[in-house]
Amino acid sequence: MRTLSPDAVDVSVRDSHFLSVTFAGGEKRIFDLAPLLERRCYARLNDPVFLSSVFVQNGIVTWPDDIDIDPDWLYTDSVPAPSDK
Repeated sequence: MRTLSPDAVDVSVRDSHFLSVTFAGGEKRIFDLAPLLERRCYARLNDPVFLSSVFVQNGIVTWPDDIDIDPDWLYTDSVPAPSDK
């Protein structure tokens, strides 16, 4: 039986092409957007102003114009965030 990844609850842009995502339960992970930026459907994310318009809607990392990242992909292709200690 497949387990679903947790929902995103918070997101922010970190550096020029990384997202810092907090998932339900408090786990923080870093997602590298660089592999997506050459895909036509994600091309607008190359604009730093547009990239910074990221938000979470219904547990999904989203931008205006119906651009989003599948939550399972976001979780499985991200890495644990370094501790802020």
